[in-house]
Amino acid sequence: MSTSIPNRGPQLLAVNLTFFSLAAISITLRCYVRTFMVKAFGLDDWLMLAASVTFALYTSFSSAGTFFGTGRHDADLTEEGIRKARMCWWFCYLTYALTMVLTKISIGWFLLRVTTQKLHIWIIRIAIIATCGSGAVFFFVAMFQCSPVHFFWDTRIAGGTCVSPDIIIGLTIVFTIVSVASDFTFAILPGVIVWNLQLNKRTKFLLIPLLAMGCVASAAVIARFPYLPKFREDNFLWNTLDIAIWSTVEQGLAITAGSLATLRPLLKIFGHYFGWSTNKPTGMSGRGYGLSATPHKRTQKSNFSSSKADDVELLAVATDGDERDPEKTAAHSHSRSNEGMSIQIKRDITVEIHREIKVESKPRLMGVTENPSNESINYPVTGYNAYDVGVSR
Repeated sequence: MSTSIPNRGPQLLAVNLTFFSLAAISITLRCYVRTFMVKAFGLDDWLMLAASVTFALYTSFSSAGTFFGTGRHDADLTEEGIRKARMCWWFCYLTYALTMVLTKISIGWFLLRVTTQKLHIWIIRIAIIATCGSGAVFFFVAMFQCSPVHFFWDTRIAGGTCVSPDIIIGLTIVFTIVSVASDFTFAILPGVIVWNLQLNKRTKFLLIPLLAMGCVASAAVIARFPYLPKFREDNFLWNTLDIAIWSTVEQGLAITAGSLATLRPLLKIFGHYFGWSTNKPTGMSGRGYGLSATPHKRTQKSNFSSSKADDVELLAVATDGDERDPEKTAAHSHSRSNEGMSIQIKRDITVEIHREIKVESKPRLMGVTENPSNESINYPVTGYNAYDVGVSR
């Protein structure tokens, strides 16, 4: 007969280590690409970096809780162990809310930088506002669900009270619904944005999933949903372990998938060196998300801010010349320019100048005939022919 004490804490610890490692690798690569490759570390990157910090705090508290008693029955723990484990749970509430709100804002801000249509902009803004609102309510209710606050983990305090578990469950459901809705919004819009660009279908099919990866975290949200009623049950540290596991998965996937959407320049280089792509990566633009065929700069403002124009180049200029649809390039060059995009093509141009000299003189000058002569002089010129509107070169 086995006398071992049931303990699911190691399961949570393994999940924490796995998904924190994935998030740490992805955010490190994102920072490298945005800082050293495209040299455009923006607000969305800062937000995702902040989300990584709060996720690190979450996994720290969650992992510490497994040593104190998370994943075990209350009957197998000391009162001190229960108090410390529940204190870790309380901090996990707060860091979870911060991580998910920061992640959603980062993904939304990323999409705001690459879209120019007002309808899409307002849809993204509404999704961000809804996420911030529901996240703020969840954060403060979770923080002050007990009075005094530390009654959540120390039930020895006389006169302490906590809100009904149904309130926590209801807020979690609302936060879950808003999170899933925003995830699917951020998944659908990239497809619409990319499909309206003048790129060939192969490039579109490659870019759409790369930009829509932010919705992957919804899988964990949906998987966690059936376990929410366990907040009502006693034996809290044992019964809520599945909620803790899927919350870790949700945050790790959100950061990892949200960061992968910015790694196209790095993936392009790896694709070339490993033989996955025949397109040789060339020089990079000074700003933006993608690789450009030639370096370029703007000397005056166009209709949109330079940051938005540069980020649209992720979708239009990040591909090599053979990836663009040749039949639509000329027809839509003006519309591309109005959207703040600049496409530069380096050409060798030979300028031929014909000069006619006619000399009439009496007496005749030595070495000069009276007949007109034609001279043809060739001046080889190498330069850039830039197709853009509203951008001086």
